[in-house]
Amino acid sequence: MSIQNILFDFYGTLAGIHTDESRKELWRCLSVWYQSHGAAYTPLQLRRDYRQSVQEEKRLASARHPQYTALDIRIESVFERLYAGRDIHVSSDVIAETALFFRTLSRAHIRLYPGVRAMLARLHKEGRRCYLLTNAQAAFTLPELRLLGISDCFDGCMISSQQECAKPDPHFFQAALDVFGLDKKDTIMAGNDPRTDIAGANAFGIDSVYIHSDLSPEWTGTAGSTYTVLDGDIGKLEKLLLKL
Repeated sequence: MSIQNILFDFYGTLAGIHTDESRKELWRCLSVWYQSHGAAYTPLQLRRDYRQSVQEEKRLASARHPQYTALDIRIESVFERLYAGRDIHVSSDVIAETALFFRTLSRAHIRLYPGVRAMLARLHKEGRRCYLLTNAQAAFTLPELRLLGISDCFDGCMISSQQECAKPDPHFFQAALDVFGLDKKDTIMAGNDPRTDIAGANAFGIDSVYIHSDLSPEWTGTAGSTYTVLDGDIGKLEKLLLKL
């Protein structure tokens, strides 16, 4: 057995999700939330200042990490900035609750793809180690892992917001290997996005598995991966990984 470690993408690879941050009801409810904590915003003001705060956090992250080619931000900093914009200072717990409230309002549905839990259990049983390497917000993803009942199914999780770096940047892959103590030659990336998961693995110099899902972006040509599962069948992905 040559492959011991699997880096899994999350959304679109292991779980399906649909969110809509443009809903008027979201911003109405969020403005009430901020008002209840002493930060007076109308829905339109809140949406405008949220967008401006996201852009400012991106600017600051870029200044901190000029070496990164793909950046991410900590969404908690955005929600904290919105409180500060009304001279309100809240605890980190309130900021985390605000982020979770925002995510709950924006999320239409989330579900594990069939067979994911069984696949992760089988891989572990066969001595493989499973890690999460995903472009996402930790404030959203960690609660959603618990919601789906798989937070204890990984040997480690690295989320782009935690590093302010994202796939396909090789720095993100290197950070995962450094933190988890992995060897490149024993590691493979499994994901549903040719532009991030597969291009990132290629740039970093590790093998990859592309699995096409309902959330895969439209693309032409080949995925560029070492292996492919084109029908989204998690059972086929499991069998493939166990053969490597």
